[in-house]
Amino acid sequence: MNHQHSPKLAKSALLMLVTRLIINTLGIVSSLVLVRILSPQDFGIAAIAMSLYSLVSLFGDFGLNTALIQKNKLEKSDYDTGFTINLIFGVVACLFFVIMANTISVFFEDPRLEPVIYAVSSLFVISSFKNIKVVDFQIEMNFHLELKLQVIPKLISFFGTLLMAYLLESYWALIFGSLLVTLLNVTFSYVMLPYMPSLSLKGVRTLFNFSKWIMLNNLFYYLNNKSVDLIVGKFISTSAAGIYSISKEMATLPATEIAAPINKASYPAYAKQKSNFEALRELFYQTTSMITVIALPASLGLMITADYFVPTVLGDKWMSAIPVIQLLSVFAFISSVSSNNGYIFLALGKPKVTTLISAIRILSFFGFLFGLNLIENIEGPALALILSSIVNLFVSYFLVRREISISITKTVVTNMRAILSALAMCIMLFLVKHYLNFDVSLFTFLLLVLLGAVFYSGFILTAWVYSGKPESVESLVAEKLSQTFGKFKVSMKKRTY
Repeated sequence: MNHQHSPKLAKSALLMLVTRLIINTLGIVSSLVLVRILSPQDFGIAAIAMSLYSLVSLFGDFGLNTALIQKNKLEKSDYDTGFTINLIFGVVACLFFVIMANTISVFFEDPRLEPVIYAVSSLFVISSFKNIKVVDFQIEMNFHLELKLQVIPKLISFFGTLLMAYLLESYWALIFGSLLVTLLNVTFSYVMLPYMPSLSLKGVRTLFNFSKWIMLNNLFYYLNNKSVDLIVGKFISTSAAGIYSISKEMATLPATEIAAPINKASYPAYAKQKSNFEALRELFYQTTSMITVIALPASLGLMITADYFVPTVLGDKWMSAIPVIQLLSVFAFISSVSSNNGYIFLALGKPKVTTLISAIRILSFFGFLFGLNLIENIEGPALALILSSIVNLFVSYFLVRREISISITKTVVTNMRAILSALAMCIMLFLVKHYLNFDVSLFTFLLLVLLGAVFYSGFILTAWVYSGKPESVESLVAEKLSQTFGKFKVSMKKRTY
């Protein structure tokens, strides 16, 4: 492992991981409280409205931040152009949503959707005013500022959403919560980095030549993921859409939400080394290893314990979510690993390759979904996602190998300790559940989580030691633990004297 890049990348990834951990901890706690107050149908209405919002947002998601990071040398006109594009789209999208509100309500055969769509339309205008210059936090790898920018608004909106759920006891709490967090994000973006934007389209051609592929790629991503909420809501029921939405949130949290901050930290590092393929390969192996070491045991652990997690944490009215969470946990890990591949092409200035990968993935998803008739029940779309993610993994690895000559063997060997340790953890948890015959309770679920963490940590550290303590993610963790323990010993000695 290249130590020239490892410490900074590891620190950046850790900061982004902490950011996502805090944000998603707030999100998961909020969801766990809300599922006790609201019904699956409430979540279904909110899921459909927000999925439609995400769909329309994609047409204005030109990947401007990604384009700015890739460009490296920026002028004020680049920022102003990005701000102007966002503002124009926000106004147009808001008007479109207002016009289509009644049609959407009729299509889904639920009159409650019309006023919800009117409320959600304001999100387009509010979000368009966000300070685009905060992309500098990523370019300069100042992820401690990125942490503050994301966490503070989320923390405030967390309490606001829970209060509204308690007072309203309806899906409106979810909608108002989205409005609140968006408004706070915009406000804090200017508090964190003062900037006076101007209306300009001077740099539109340069940015759009890169970002048009990002926009198309994001559209494919939506069709492969977010569109499932709409498909389930239309072909099965609004309640089923709510169950699927919560299942997806819970199942993807351990894996994809771990991969996202690591990818976000690694992308600027990739961009800086885009002319040095040897360094780029080492960064690729390191990032893949970081994701696997954390995401694989988290995903498999949730899959094994889902039958305890759902009844004790979500409640009995969510029992049909168990098989969906188990399937989506597998999908989440596969997606988290393959997600790293696309950032290589973005760093190399080849976004059309990521678009090609996404197109293959979406075609395979709908091929599996309708070709195998997997739309009859709520588990079907989850299975189609697993199959399409496997196709995506092989295709993306093949293209990365062709581009920068990565070794598939080295990639597998680098992650073998994590893979074997995670499988061993699953076997141990299965045996514990089978032979000890625990009662289903919150205490039992937490005990299984603790045992899983102990089993996995013990297995992977033992494998690392017997492998000769090679330079790896484990060695970085061991080094940090040693430093922390050393500081603790010094502190204790000072207190003694």
